[in-house]
Amino acid sequence: MIGPLSKLSVRMLTLAVLSVASPAMADDLTASKDIFTSHRALYQMDLGRALQSANISSASGTMFYRFEALCEGWEVESRVSMQLGYNADGETRMIETTWSFSSFESYDGEQFTFDVDHNQDGVLQELFTGEAGMADGIGSAQFDNEESFSVDLPSGTLFPANHLMQMLAQAKTGVRHFPKTLFDGASLNNPYQVNAYILGTVVDGDVVHNNTAKSVGSRHVPALKAKAKPLPAALTANDNKLPVWRVRLAYFSLLSNEEFPEFEIEVDYSEDGVAQRMVQDFGDFSLNLALSHFELLPSPDCH
Repeated sequence: MIGPLSKLSVRMLTLAVLSVASPAMADDLTASKDIFTSHRALYQMDLGRALQSANISSASGTMFYRFEALCEGWEVESRVSMQLGYNADGETRMIETTWSFSSFESYDGEQFTFDVDHNQDGVLQELFTGEAGMADGIGSAQFDNEESFSVDLPSGTLFPANHLMQMLAQAKTGVRHFPKTLFDGASLNNPYQVNAYILGTVVDGDVVHNNTAKSVGSRHVPALKAKAKPLPAALTANDNKLPVWRVRLAYFSLLSNEEFPEFEIEVDYSEDGVAQRMVQDFGDFSLNLALSHFELLPSPDCH
C-alpha cells in the first residue's frame, strides 16, 4: 500500500509539466525547446477520497518540480515529501516518505537517463539509476541497482516528453483515445501500456465538451472533483489564454498480466504543458495535488 503512493507521486510530475508539439517538431531542436515552458513549481498534496478498506486516514505533503529545456534535451527534477496516516490495529501510524527523481530526455526521443532515491521513515527503500534508448522504433533499458537488469522496449515505445507531446497534439485535433507504450524510469515495473482518454477542455475548473468515458482502465472509477483550485497569480498572468485539457491515464505494467491498471492519473494540462491539477487514483483511495507556487525559468543560451 505504501510503496505505490510514493511511486505515483513521482510519476505524476514526470508526466505532468511537459508541453505540446506536433511530432514533426522533434526534428527541429530549436523549435522543440522553445515550445516548452521551463519552470519550477510546488504542489500541495492531500487525501482525496478513501474507502474504509484502504485503512488510510490522512495524507499531506509537498512536491517540488523543475522542468527545464536545455540545449540537447529536457531535464526533469522532482522531490516529494509525504506524510501518510495509516490505520492498523486500532491505531494510526504516520509514515514519512521522501522520494527524489531526475531524468534527461533527448529532443529526438532516442536517449533517456533516470535516477530514483526512495526512503521511508529514514530507511532506504529503493536506489537505482538507468538509461534507455530507442533506435529504428525499438529499444532497451538498463536498470542499475544491487541486481542490475535490462528490459526490452517494444516497437513504438515513447519516453515521457514525447509521449505527452503526441498526446496533447492529439487533444488539439479532437482525438479522445490515445493508447501507447511508455517508459518513464520512475519504477522498476516499466515499461507500461498507457491508455489515455482526453475527457474534454477545462474552463474555470470545469470540463466542457465531455467525453463519455468514465474510466480508462478495466475498473469503474468514481467521479472526481470537477473544480480546480485558483492558480497562482504568476501562472495565470502567463497562461490564462492557453487552452487546458483534462486527461485520464491508466497504467498497465507490461511485466505483469494484471487485468486492472496499477494506477490511474487525472491531470489538467495547459497547452504549454503546465499541470494545473492532478489526481492520483488507486481505486480505493486517491490523492489530490494542487499547484501552489510557480516560477518561470529562462531559455537556454545555445549559441
